[in-house]
Amino acid sequence: MTHALTARRLLTPLLVAALGLATAQPLEDFLARSDQAVGVVTAELERADAERAMQRSEADPLALRPERVQARQRAELATAQTTEALFEAYVDVAAAYAQVREAELQVRIAEAGRALAERGVEVARLRLERGSATALEVQAAETDLREAERGANAARDGLALATRNLVGITGVTFDASEPVARDRLVGLDVPDDAALEAAALGTPAVLQVRHGLALADLQVELLDPSFASRSQIDQAELQRAQAAAGADEARRGVTLLLRSRANTLASALEGDRIAQDALSQAREREDVERRRLAAGLISELAFEQVQLQTLQAELRAMQAEHALLAAALELQAATLVPLEGWHGF
Repeated sequence: MTHALTARRLLTPLLVAALGLATAQPLEDFLARSDQAVGVVTAELERADAERAMQRSEADPLALRPERVQARQRAELATAQTTEALFEAYVDVAAAYAQVREAELQVRIAEAGRALAERGVEVARLRLERGSATALEVQAAETDLREAERGANAARDGLALATRNLVGITGVTFDASEPVARDRLVGLDVPDDAALEAAALGTPAVLQVRHGLALADLQVELLDPSFASRSQIDQAELQRAQAAAGADEARRGVTLLLRSRANTLASALEGDRIAQDALSQAREREDVERRRLAAGLISELAFEQVQLQTLQAELRAMQAEHALLAAALELQAATLVPLEGWHGF
């Protein structure tokens, strides 16, 4: 693991708690615990063992060339698999974090809805007293309030469940989460086909078949008519041709997968832009309605409804933002190309 990840793990949240600071946590603090995931720990143990085996092979004067090649290949593959496991853990942690963030906002929305329903009951009863509403309208408002209360309770339960899940995955205890830093998202770029094709070569799926091709090439190179029969050489050449075809097929398949992930990122970028524009419009409308309320042009109930609509726009924007985050981290996990500013924190 990197020194940056290790340092982050030691400092968060123990140092924060020791200093008596607030325990609201940013995404980075959760991601920094990804190296503790079982898959990452297992992959790291394999990588370390492969590195030691390679060093022993390189130092052994009796080791044959194929043995050294296979040892180097094992170490290279184990390194790629460790990176893959870590990046996949980032995806899992970010997904759990997103669930908490959205659950926190859903609680706010549910509480705002409950407060609005309470105001609706008050207004209905007042109108009934003044003869401008019926008892059925009051009953309908009271039913709406009960539904809103159930919704608020369900939202709080959902938040508690999402929080336990995130704590269980990362071991980080917190009172609340912090938003994703927007500057991390607005700078994301969609890689072109050339970059995707280059990245495909370093993925574990392609590395394995490339290693097989390299060994097949070596086997042909080591054979000579002076000590090998023609049939042995022909068989080795056939195996090399088959390995080359398999390597090409694996590369094409992985490149298609990476292109699909890149397209998902492009769609997520557009979805995030649209949702952010809609949120800006909702906030502008709320500002207008606030001025109208101050001028006595709308009721408090009408303004509270506008506020609720703004919260709902915030939730849609947050969901789009999280979809963008997931798309970026999933592309990183597929390509093994670190996102700038996201690996090592």
